[in-house]
Amino acid sequence: MTGVDPRLPVTLLTGFLGSGKTTLLSGLLRENASGPFAIVINEFGEVALDQDLVGRVDGQVTVMSGGCLCCAIGGDLAATLLDLHKRRAAQPFARVVIETSGLADPGPLLAPFAEDIRLARLFRVDGVVAVVDALQGLRELGRRRVCIKQVALADRIVLSKSDIAAPLAVSRLRDRLTEINPFAPQLIVSHGVVDSGWLLQPPVRPAAAPARQCADNARHEPGHADDIAAFCLTFDAPLRWDSFVEAWTRLTDAHGDAILRLKGLLDIEGHPVAVHGVRRLLHPPETLAQWPDAAHGSRLVVIAEDLTDADVRACFSGLDDFAETRASSTDAARGVGQVRCIG
Repeated sequence: MTGVDPRLPVTLLTGFLGSGKTTLLSGLLRENASGPFAIVINEFGEVALDQDLVGRVDGQVTVMSGGCLCCAIGGDLAATLLDLHKRRAAQPFARVVIETSGLADPGPLLAPFAEDIRLARLFRVDGVVAVVDALQGLRELGRRRVCIKQVALADRIVLSKSDIAAPLAVSRLRDRLTEINPFAPQLIVSHGVVDSGWLLQPPVRPAAAPARQCADNARHEPGHADDIAAFCLTFDAPLRWDSFVEAWTRLTDAHGDAILRLKGLLDIEGHPVAVHGVRRLLHPPETLAQWPDAAHGSRLVVIAEDLTDADVRACFSGLDDFAETRASSTDAARGVGQVRCIG
């Protein structure tokens, strides 16, 4: 896609119970720098925004201070969003923020934006923000599988309560989050105060450094026995788009339910193309105006459950043959698609 995208941006705000999502959302509403939001809560009645904003959500759209709208998902996210879009003429808003339940896997909430053509024409997912509690985050990541999924799907990670957590604990948590999601930038915040410009800007495109870091870390023994892993692949030679789609199709046909996230920057016949997938869904590719850094070539990360490096390598190994070349010497030495356990 090129040019200005006319669709409304959607930010998905996720994080485990008590992580500070609502505090962060309250801060965004008070700042309100980018215009009124439409706030969608996906757990009925669980709204704890400041009293001067909204007390409870009863399934109807509520107008909050600053002109923002708030509503609850009445069982159908697509219907809720389409209803909100109809209200824009009378109550304009510039963005939709979906606050997930603390126990929710954000993947199913992302699926309708690719599956429902009505939503795809009106909305675009601008990013997934995960809030992690600096006091309890490390413990919950070790106990709660959904916490790992929330972090793995994130484009940006916010560390809350860092002002009351021990510096060493914050440092260890940040290392753990990097293990799970090497692409997502992290921001330490106090009292939910965060720059909305940083939080709501489009996702960071994959760059060479995170991919190399992931591949380097794959050589180390994992510190946990979880079965969620990050697979990092790089290819020096340009690829064809249909070849990549064939590889993605092989992966999802064989292991679709295991795929949590795919994110990459591909060299498609010399052009930088950003790709993003969740579960079995591959979102429309975005051709960038220019390469984000001096390192060209294709960099791809797949985060999945219950897969091995051989599983992923078998699906993507043919890309080199399609490109009539071979993988970079670095990847040939390390093995394309090496796995790093991140549980």
